Amino acid sequence: MLYVVRHGQTEWNIAKRFQGQQDSPLSNLGQRQAQAAAAFLRNAGIDQLYASPLGRAWDTAETIARQVGKDRVSDDRLKECGFGACEGMTLADIEEAFPGKTAWREGDKWNRRYPDGESYLDVVQRISTFAEEKLSDALRNDGPVICVVAHDMVNRCLVGHLSNWSQAQIMTRRQGNDEVFVLSPQGTERIMLSKV
Repeated sequence: MLYVVRHGQTEWNIAKRFQGQQDSPLSNLGQRQAQAAAAFLRNAGIDQLYASPLGRAWDTAETIARQVGKDRVSDDRLKECGFGACEGMTLADIEEAFPGKTAWREGDKWNRRYPDGESYLDVVQRISTFAEEKLSDALRNDGPVICVVAHDMVNRCLVGHLSNWSQAQIMTRRQGNDEVFVLSPQGTERIMLSKV
């Protein structure tokens, strides 16, 4: 069994700023979302807890770790997609700094990057090595129960890789700050914590 958790809401989420591999603290709501994820996972029998080292995911994972009684294990491959020179910017800021760049990227987000950033393909290649190395047993009926705490885009790439999603599905099946993907031999499910 595999639980894939997105970090709680951050101040930059509220401001609609591209975080990428920069950081922004969890908002008050984000802290409550982390607590809701921890409560949801309390009795899940987590054997291993992996997390992105970026503060928003690391802090969310700390809240979960206290509830499930497991130490967090950091892995750089779980960092969010890098948006390079556009990190910290809103879409309006990006358009001002790099006129036309967003429309150009939207034309082929799978392969195109913001300046000094990563594409979806880059993230899938990065996350697939993590999946093969750390998660290969989690989807067996008798496998370990693993929790991964990371970010919207990297989580979609991870779940998409493991669930054989198409490129279009990976790019459009966004994960809210209050949602958990649950993967098992029976398939992939999305749980909204606000409705649990």
